[in-house]
Amino acid sequence: MKSLDYKTPSIAEGLINVRTPEIHLIEKKIKSFKTNVKKVLLIQPLQIAEGKIDIKIALNKRYYIYPPYALGILNRVLKKNNYDSDILDLNIDVFSELHKKKLNVKKEELTKKWKKNLFNKIKKFNPDVVGVSCTFTMNHENTIQIAKEIKKINKDIILLVGGVHVSNATEFVLKDGKDCIDFALTYEAENSLLDFLGFLNNNKKNITQISSLINGKFYEIKRKNLPEGENINVIPDYGNIDISKLTDLGEIGTFRYWRPKNSRGTAVLAKKGCRARCSFCSVRNFNGKGVRVKGTDTIISELKELKEKYNINHITWLDDDLLYDKQLTYELFDKMEKSKLNMTWDASNGLIASAAVVEPELIAAAERSGCIGAYFGLESGNDKILKSIHKPSGLKHYLKLGPLMNKHPKIFTRGFLMIGFPNENLGQINDTIKMAIDAQLDWYTVQLLTPLPSTEIYDQMIAAGKAKKDDLNLDGEGFTMFSVRESEKQRKIEEENKRVNNDFVQLLKSTPDYVPSQKELNDLWFYTDYEINYKPIFKQNNRHKLLKLECFLQDISDRMTRDNPLSNYFLNVVKKKLGKNSEANNRLKLARDYLNKSDYWKSRFDILNLEY
Repeated sequence: MKSLDYKTPSIAEGLINVRTPEIHLIEKKIKSFKTNVKKVLLIQPLQIAEGKIDIKIALNKRYYIYPPYALGILNRVLKKNNYDSDILDLNIDVFSELHKKKLNVKKEELTKKWKKNLFNKIKKFNPDVVGVSCTFTMNHENTIQIAKEIKKINKDIILLVGGVHVSNATEFVLKDGKDCIDFALTYEAENSLLDFLGFLNNNKKNITQISSLINGKFYEIKRKNLPEGENINVIPDYGNIDISKLTDLGEIGTFRYWRPKNSRGTAVLAKKGCRARCSFCSVRNFNGKGVRVKGTDTIISELKELKEKYNINHITWLDDDLLYDKQLTYELFDKMEKSKLNMTWDASNGLIASAAVVEPELIAAAERSGCIGAYFGLESGNDKILKSIHKPSGLKHYLKLGPLMNKHPKIFTRGFLMIGFPNENLGQINDTIKMAIDAQLDWYTVQLLTPLPSTEIYDQMIAAGKAKKDDLNLDGEGFTMFSVRESEKQRKIEEENKRVNNDFVQLLKSTPDYVPSQKELNDLWFYTDYEINYKPIFKQNNRHKLLKLECFLQDISDRMTRDNPLSNYFLNVVKKKLGKNSEANNRLKLARDYLNKSDYWKSRFDILNLEY
């Protein structure tokens, strides 16, 4: 690999045209394509390969289906700079087809659908350049498929790829797409795409954030030209895409069960980057250090446009650090409240539970502005682990969350937790369980650590021989699709029949300093999830909490996993506490029916001493 890393001046100092033989190679390759480029097509691929789509899960709206936000930003920027641009969202196309035909749809029909739409769009629009966005690892295979199909339609199209996954695993993507991908634009591409097009059209001298294969070798120009200042204040232009239908097709955020009925949702970004430097997170690699903030007036204008144009009344913030800069955050919440848009919102990406967050006035302002749900990135309940992964907060802040959030019952609070950090032992995992119970949030998402490329922890695990470079999990498990993963984890374990009960029992009897294996962590996932989410329900008597739990467990039981005896069993417990005895009995009957069909679940209930 050749890294062509310029000595980079700040944007304010201007871009210096530094020449090296290697840079000339990239420039020569760019110039081998036609100039006078004006038409650019931006493509959003399927979030999950059509062959891997579970039709029932899709019809239950359990797959995420976000708007092409980044492409909307690029579309606006391109049009502002006099390029003819448009967006094709194949994800919306395929899921619309699926919901139209329901259970009668065949997966090969979905393939034909996106290929036909792609063909028709390219033939009609006739783009000079096509950019495909690959945000998540799980989009990798689809991106390569789409790239190959585009070159079949028109081999002369200049094909670019970009997005978070491309930025984190650039060489891997380019080599896998060596026969169809021309260039990769890494990191945020608003400026670098204009640099590329300008250079191609002979009116710019510099190219930035671009990679390519030349004679089979990987070359990259790392010099960044990220948008900042006024260039941040861009509202997405979705073209002809009707984002109002997204809510009808899948998940927007992770608080569907708590949103107002018949709400229509989408996603909005207020800030780029994150102040934290967590070792498992790739945000800094993509967005750079620090946080760049969109102007409050621009955000309010964006919300008004969403309301007026698409009848949107709920948003999910895409921000990785929504509460950065307390003063600006107060200003945003205040203007949202005074705007009278009557929008609700949630923070599904996770809030940093720092001292600034655990502040009564800030949470009160969030609630007044429409907050109905918030995730908090906690990760661990052990200070040694938190320090090793560079978390900017700790136990003293986490333990203040529950009492504070209990004063705001309109907000459903969830916590991100991870197990399986390098050398993490049973004692440290038990610290996480204890912290979660003591913190008293409404629910927790428990994940097994999945090391992501371009993160500190990924490099550490490669050095320790616990991971291999470019040995990526292309399903993206542990990275996205939380709602699917939560509900399907046990189903996968059951279907694969990999574990025996004695292993589970013996594991819990191990000494605190025992470091569990990867296989054992799967059983610990189940145990941790039960201890922090389900078991405390037996002692829960707070009516507000019980009503929240009823809503959430009902969503799990009736939408997410309809044959889950555990969620139905505890929904029975909650409904009894609320005095809904008839409904409780119905849920207990369902739990028993599902148990009678599953030896796996029977054994788990027996191990946990659950009477049924």
